[in-house]
Amino acid sequence: MMNLKVAARALAKTPGFSAVAILTIAVATGANTALFSAFDRLVLHPVTIADPASLVTILNGNPQFATPIAAVSWPRYEEIRDHATSFKSLALTAFDSFTLTGNGEPEQLNGLRVTASFLPTLGVPPARGRNFTPAEDAPHGANVCLLSHELWESRFGSRDQIVGETITLNGQSWEVIGVLPPRLSAPFGQVQVFTPRVFEVGGLTAMQIERGAGYAQAIARLRPGVSLEQAASELQAIGRGYKARDATRLDADNTNTPQPFVDFLVSGLEPTFYTLLGAVLFVLLIACANVASLFLGRLAGRNKEVAVRQSLGATRGRIVWQFLVESAVFCAIAGSLGVLLAQWALSGIQALVASQLPPDTVLRLDWRALAFTAGITLACALLVGIAPAFHTSRTTLVEALKDSTRGSSSARGGRLRAALIVVEVALSVVLLVGSALLLLTFIQLQRTPPGFDPTGVAAAFVSVPAERYGTPTQQAAFFDAVNERLRAHPQVTAAATAIGLPISGFNPRAPYSVEGQPILPLPQRAIAGVAIVSDGYFDMLRIPFVAGRPITADDREGAPGVCVINESLAKKLFPAGDALGHVLRRGRDAEFRAEIVGVIRDVKTLGLNVPPPDEIYYSMRQLPRPGMAIAAKTTGDPAMLQSILRSAVADVDRNVAISFFATMDTTIAQSLGIQRIVAWLTLVFAAIALVLAVVGLYAVVSYAVGQRTAEIGIRMALGAQAGQVRGLVMRSGLRLVAVGLALGLVAAGGAARLIQTLLFNVQPLDPRIYAAVALLFFVVAALACFVPSFRASKIDPLEALRVA
Repeated sequence: MMNLKVAARALAKTPGFSAVAILTIAVATGANTALFSAFDRLVLHPVTIADPASLVTILNGNPQFATPIAAVSWPRYEEIRDHATSFKSLALTAFDSFTLTGNGEPEQLNGLRVTASFLPTLGVPPARGRNFTPAEDAPHGANVCLLSHELWESRFGSRDQIVGETITLNGQSWEVIGVLPPRLSAPFGQVQVFTPRVFEVGGLTAMQIERGAGYAQAIARLRPGVSLEQAASELQAIGRGYKARDATRLDADNTNTPQPFVDFLVSGLEPTFYTLLGAVLFVLLIACANVASLFLGRLAGRNKEVAVRQSLGATRGRIVWQFLVESAVFCAIAGSLGVLLAQWALSGIQALVASQLPPDTVLRLDWRALAFTAGITLACALLVGIAPAFHTSRTTLVEALKDSTRGSSSARGGRLRAALIVVEVALSVVLLVGSALLLLTFIQLQRTPPGFDPTGVAAAFVSVPAERYGTPTQQAAFFDAVNERLRAHPQVTAAATAIGLPISGFNPRAPYSVEGQPILPLPQRAIAGVAIVSDGYFDMLRIPFVAGRPITADDREGAPGVCVINESLAKKLFPAGDALGHVLRRGRDAEFRAEIVGVIRDVKTLGLNVPPPDEIYYSMRQLPRPGMAIAAKTTGDPAMLQSILRSAVADVDRNVAISFFATMDTTIAQSLGIQRIVAWLTLVFAAIALVLAVVGLYAVVSYAVGQRTAEIGIRMALGAQAGQVRGLVMRSGLRLVAVGLALGLVAAGGAARLIQTLLFNVQPLDPRIYAAVALLFFVVAALACFVPSFRASKIDPLEALRVA
């Protein structure tokens, strides 16, 4: 308790120093706490499912896939379900779309087809009612559904009698058998209605499902004591048996591997967060070095106090402990202030990344964040206090009372402060280089031509009920009618229908064959991205043609099949440049023939930072689907197209609704959301680091000037000019900067290679970036050194000699 009182009095004696030190550490701890909170919520604990460590996702691999994907076929699921012993339970899910009618305006719902084992596998029982039964999940089972808690509240007014009532989905009656708990864990929080029978998913025929089309996501619970490696080995054996029994299925050559469910969800976020955590940790280290330097200067003035304590019997350990207590006191105050700053920063991060977060995700401080803050506060206390405390405790009574004290212990302190500044500069340079690389990456991505013109274009998803639009002719007629109404609207300049809009996140792939070449077994055929589009699609997006023509209204059912391919696929299949007129085949028996009538420039379908995939575009009238995107273009604000799209659909069928409305500009901007967040956050951290390093440099040079006042006075008395004095002071400061710059640039080169996967069209060792950072830092550092050097040149020699 006495130590705390002494520490509090010592800090109160120097309020200016205490305020600067506390604020510096508070900013650093606040930034670290805020980022850790986001990391903990989105990466370490992204789900609220019980025992997430035993939950796995089963991935589907193929030599033609860049990486395994979560797309398992129904036959493969049945094979694993019937033969696997590694799993306590296994479930399959698939997205489906339902239109809710009655009890208000039609509403397109986000639906999920699930097996009866889905909720038991998650460990989430219904909050009301019951789960699906095996009979309901079997062919010809009853139409029953589960509602999300949020849909039950918003659409049905939290009515207690909802269980047992009948609602209308896609024109059919479905009995509500239960309501799920509120705020269901990611990635199921957006689902509004759950239905059984995954093998009845819309958009695929029974034959396609039986052939092994990969469209569903499998999740499983490992049995106690079963490792991931054991489960993987068993899946490989099951895969070999699956291929041996039916080598003609589309996925016969595929392999399945289990991956921890949480790892699968956050795999895309981990590199980003590790980069940001590294950046904010550098800020913390720079802040600690800065305050340690200030602390050392403050303690240097207490040499006589230390010497007196030693003469009265205080041991060196007791003196070190007292200074560490002082460091801990102001770091504790700074940590408390840092928590408040972290709460404010989290609000800013929430607003910045809102479009990238799962629904209902709130970033807040919890006990783990507070424990983290306590840990880094303790670390700061040690980093800030240990070196100055040990240094000051070495002072002896003789040294303290001699006039030469300034030249001894102060020299040792000066070397330590200089070393701390070198560390600050080096860390700041690493951060500046990294932020410059990431910012340039974001700029490069923004400037990357997507291959189409998104200006004024907006789209929405529409699904028609198969019960009333059961034939391809009826489905094509519906979307044709919608397009006609859109094109007739005075504010619409173009309209089209498509599956596989660029950067939409829904870009299916399928096998194909080239007519005239051997038709390989289905699992061995080449795979390309598939888009199904109406006439007017290429004109609406202004996608340029290399050769041939676009799909037209004449490419309808009964007419010869046609397709358009992109330039990458044309060069791969027909390097001589004669793609037009060749025929591509699709289907199990390659029964659908499509003549290549056009070749387009490559489109960045999967993202601006992803190479264009091989793509084939088919006519909507020849391969219609019950669920497609309707898109329109306007010369005004594309956001107003939402009501126009809704009205056009309602004019054709008032019981059909739209969902997932978005402008193409917004879609592209959101696709760059992660890069934008990383670029700006690292830039903010780098700016903080630069300011801290410059302030530290200024403090060190100013302190050195104060220590050398007598020396400077003698030099000026002997004829030294003001310019020579300024040069002397600036050289001493810039030498530290030069050493720090050299070390920092070398370290930055190594760090840049670690973030290479986050870069796009930017070389990690681009000399222009390193030169620009070095120049910026040197100029700013020179300004920081100039102020104390200018003050030194104004020293009065007589006053300096009198003080000496």
